[in-house]
Amino acid sequence: MTEATGINNNIKNHEQFSAVNFPNAMDELSTLSQGVSQISIYYKVEIIVSYLKNHCLKTDWIHANLPLTRMITSGFFKTSHLESLFESFRNNKVFLKDFEDYIAKQILMRKN
Repeated sequence: MTEATGINNNIKNHEQFSAVNFPNAMDELSTLSQGVSQISIYYKVEIIVSYLKNHCLKTDWIHANLPLTRMITSGFFKTSHLESLFESFRNNKVFLKDFEDYIAKQILMRKN
C-alpha cells in the first residue's frame, strides 16, 4: 500500500471507483462542491477536474470563469487526497472515467 493514499498497488490498475473506499477524498470533494456552489457554471466541471488531474487549464476556461479559476488554483481548498487519486490511478482508465463522472455529478448537484 502507498502511505499517502492507502491504495494497494497490486490491485489499483483493475479497481473501479467507489466513493465509499475514499472517505478523505470525498470529504474534500464535499467541501469543494459546497465552496463553489455559488460560482458561475461556465466550465465549472472542466476547470475542477482538469486542475485536480494535472494542474492544467485551458485559456478559454480561465477567461470564462476567472472567479472559479482563482479559487481552485490558489490553494483555498484542500485537495491533496483528490489529486492523489488521479495520480495513483492514472493508468486505470475505467477508474478515472468513473471518478471524473462522480466529481462532475457532485459539483453539478450543488447548482448556484
